[in-house]
Amino acid sequence: MLLEIKKLNKIYESGKIKFQALFDVDLNFKEGEFSALVGPSGSGKTTLLNCIGCIDKPESGDILLQGDNLTQKKSVELAKVRKEKYGFIFQTYNLMPVLNVYENVELPMKLLKKHSDSEIKELVYNILDEVGLKGLEKRMPLELSGGQQQRVSVARALIKKPQVIFADEPTANLDSKTGEAIIDLMHELNEVEKVTFIFSTHDKMVMKHARRIIELKDGKVV
Repeated sequence: MLLEIKKLNKIYESGKIKFQALFDVDLNFKEGEFSALVGPSGSGKTTLLNCIGCIDKPESGDILLQGDNLTQKKSVELAKVRKEKYGFIFQTYNLMPVLNVYENVELPMKLLKKHSDSEIKELVYNILDEVGLKGLEKRMPLELSGGQQQRVSVARALIKKPQVIFADEPTANLDSKTGEAIIDLMHELNEVEKVTFIFSTHDKMVMKHARRIIELKDGKVV
């Protein structure tokens, strides 16, 4: 099993107020899944995605990545997991505005410090071609459409060949035609590269493409 989530609980505190966002969540994900966490606002789907992705820390429970318990790791170890094994695609793209397309996509490889400049160059050009951005390497983010910016974020997430890509509302800021093109692209990359995708979404079009739907309500899997 790629990912195992056991009895996961998450509580947020604001002053004297406590809010429990997740209640004893149990879930498993196999390698190569294309799954969607769905539910109304406040259902806990983004919180669950962030906990599995080591962005947020649960109060209790276990998250095992290929048997390795992530909840027992220190912050520096979790940062290494995010850097080496996870990829992220965000609703707001989260591109570095001062970097061009090429530089945004090469950044994860530079941080890994495992490849030569020539190897990185080849990988960047290959992935940009794969996501339909060939010829736009020198464009700045603000010179791109929303769909093109999201393609850059997809390329950035994929270039290091992560085990899991977490996509939080990846089509929310796109028109329906562009959004469908982005999901088609991720679906194709999932089938070809065998990368596991886990979405958090309200979008019915994303749900239509997902091979597995996991519904959450009030912090529980229903």
